[in-house]
Amino acid sequence: MARLRGVNVVVTGAESALGRATVSRLVSEGADVQATVWKQAHTAEVAEVFGARVPIHVLDVTSPQSWQSVAGNLDTTRTGIHGLVNHATTATTGSLNAMDPADLRSMIDVNLLGPALGIRTLAPLLAASGGGSIVNIASTEAFRGAANAAVFAATNWGLRGLTRSAALELGSSGIRVNTVCPSTGLMHEGVTTSQAPAGVDTQTTALLADGGQPRPVTTGDVAAMVAFLLSDDSATCTAGDFLVDAGSAASELI
Repeated sequence: MARLRGVNVVVTGAESALGRATVSRLVSEGADVQATVWKQAHTAEVAEVFGARVPIHVLDVTSPQSWQSVAGNLDTTRTGIHGLVNHATTATTGSLNAMDPADLRSMIDVNLLGPALGIRTLAPLLAASGGGSIVNIASTEAFRGAANAAVFAATNWGLRGLTRSAALELGSSGIRVNTVCPSTGLMHEGVTTSQAPAGVDTQTTALLADGGQPRPVTTGDVAAMVAFLLSDDSATCTAGDFLVDAGSAASELI
């Protein structure tokens, strides 16, 4: 399958398991991928997986200057930039009353400010390339409250709002914007059980036991949805929320 051939995509947070799975899927579908990692120390581990095929940039998603620096170093010589996957995220769990305000601020900055800065910085490049697709990665907490993860949930709700607003603003430039919402257990190892296999969510265990779904969700499932939203197969999809959770949020009020 090469439905993304000629598509140049920037993926943030490539050092995580889900980030690597996304990069791998996009490459397998023919995309030119440029990955970002949070720290220089992460570049070697990502490079070991993808080699020279995927350029790697160090990016602080909370910094406008860092975004501008990366944008200036992107390889746009062949085809321009056609896609952005805002995957970089952070989560700290605990009682809202007891959490360090610095952790609360970090989640707001990384999970909400980061994607906003990414969209603001790269949207002009997408527009200059004839349009494209932006995919924001949230989680199922974007549809419900979350005890001991209040601010993480709030940033996910906010990301859905950012997605819809950006879709309205950027549609005239040929840019689509959507949100992918994986099971929370795939997003953060701290939410999964210690027995969870790598890359497999355990949040759907009860649903599976009831015979509701055929299998748990994997990082590959999420990556496949991202690839779909970056491709022309999703040309009519914008301002949407795409759950990849095997129905675990089916009973939530959306």
